[in-house]
Amino acid sequence: MEKVPSIIDGAGAFYSIERMPEFLALAKVDELEVEFRAQIEAVLSAGLKPTHLDWHCLHSGGRADIFDMTLGLAKEYGLAVRVAQRPLNEKVQSQGLPTADYDLLDSFRLDTVDKSVCYAQMLRDLPVGLSEWAVHPGLGTAEAQAIDGGWQVRQTDFDFLMSVDARELILREGIIVLNYKPLQELWRDR
Repeated sequence: MEKVPSIIDGAGAFYSIERMPEFLALAKVDELEVEFRAQIEAVLSAGLKPTHLDWHCLHSGGRADIFDMTLGLAKEYGLAVRVAQRPLNEKVQSQGLPTADYDLLDSFRLDTVDKSVCYAQMLRDLPVGLSEWAVHPGLGTAEAQAIDGGWQVRQTDFDFLMSVDARELILREGIIVLNYKPLQELWRDR
């Protein structure tokens, strides 16, 4: 904690998502880099093979210095970086690195009623090019229900993604589903 005081709140914990504006106003990029490196190294030390860096819900928070630092770490470690907004996509692509061609699609907040109908339409409406669509599959087990207020969203996403209808629609539309591994391989080769 003493190495990264600007990213720790008064209680000694990382800031919650609800306090992100406060966090972004206080965070020092050099301290974020220390923390990001520690997390990357912890993953590598565990024998895992990450494909990309991801700020999850925050992305870069709109701070160019944070995005540039993250981009530098991605290049250094041979990882792709998850980019969610068009201006940043263009910045990455201008360096010859692949990323999504469009803003991130995130369907977490869609109403779970008739969600599969909405998902089917979203798949039909995907533009030509590389799109990233964040879905949140999970099972509505008793454990999930006890710890996750969004478990219904996750179960609905799981049900759609595992359905025959989804597989047939993806095939019919000519959609190629992939993960970050092919992007990472291109990043690593540059």
